[in-house]
Amino acid sequence: MKNHRPGTGIALAMAATVSALCFTPLSPAYAAPAAPAAAQSVAATAKSDQLVRPLRYQLSLDGQRQQTNVYCVPASSSMSLSTFGIAVSQSTLAKKMKTAPPYGTEGVNAVPVINAYVKSSGYKYTMPTDADGNPAVLMKRVSNNIGQLHRAPVLTVWMDQLPWNKGKLKGTDIGHAIIAYGYDKAAGTITVYDPWKPTGGTHTITASALARVLQPGGNMYYVSKL
Repeated sequence: MKNHRPGTGIALAMAATVSALCFTPLSPAYAAPAAPAAAQSVAATAKSDQLVRPLRYQLSLDGQRQQTNVYCVPASSSMSLSTFGIAVSQSTLAKKMKTAPPYGTEGVNAVPVINAYVKSSGYKYTMPTDADGNPAVLMKRVSNNIGQLHRAPVLTVWMDQLPWNKGKLKGTDIGHAIIAYGYDKAAGTITVYDPWKPTGGTHTITASALARVLQPGGNMYYVSKL
């Protein structure tokens, strides 16, 4: 089997069933001395950031399974758009994104399509390339989208390298798309929804493991404000 190009979404037929993986601070007994102004500023910024991006957060999501073997990008994009309150079908997105066998959907075709749905709301999707192999960057981007903006970003991954697919697929570097819709910074985990029917659904995976399976050259459809 030929390897598939980065930035594409495709899934291969298979027979498998996988189950979904699915502190209270103490008051000090004394008054600490006042911190220097610079330290107070850093502490205030950190506290403000925590209020905007809570340590853990999960969006309410109606999961979707992809309707065909190559609809992972339309399915994931449809779920992502639903967190904007936008309802659009996989088939509509697939037509606009020029989704077709054998490679599915190219990211360069997908992002302009979903941007057309969110631009009027003051948002845009971009394709950063800095999260693969970097769990800290991945967690920062995911927590920004989910905890601060309350949007679910699409992640492009190597399907065969996902823990729930290990040893269940033929071929390597099989492009696939899933979404992230929850995270827990304390545990270092990210909750994703995989639209692939046999092994998909909700899975919780460490940020380090997820960062290792992201496709290079554009590994998420990241949401930001215009």
